[in-house]
Amino acid sequence: MESDDGEVPISGRGVAKVLDSRHPDYKKGDFIWGITGWEEYSLITATETLFKIHDKDVPLSYYTGILGMPGMTAYAGFYEICFPKKGEFVFISAASGAVGQLVGQFAKLLGCFVVGSAGSKDKSGTQ
Repeated sequence: MESDDGEVPISGRGVAKVLDSRHPDYKKGDFIWGITGWEEYSLITATETLFKIHDKDVPLSYYTGILGMPGMTAYAGFYEICFPKKGEFVFISAASGAVGQLVGQFAKLLGCFVVGSAGSKDKSGTQ
């Protein structure tokens, strides 16, 4: 994906509306999420990183958060690896990050005592 001026856009997880398609799985008007260019319009040729959005009853932005990579990472790490129990202590080392803030919510919903840490404005490493 290169623009007319030779610049390559940043790519990452995103949500998009299909405007035109020659792919049998994606039709005009479909919404998708996956690896896209962070630009107004993208020509996507690698469709193996895309998923069609079927449930439009939630804001589309959820597919880059709670229903996307951060949410799946938080859910799998917390419920499938940690196996927490109500009343246990949960420490989150990056509580302000996309995954950490969701783990904090999951832990609170489960009834855990949650402690989270996050960086400060001072990034010099000295106190």
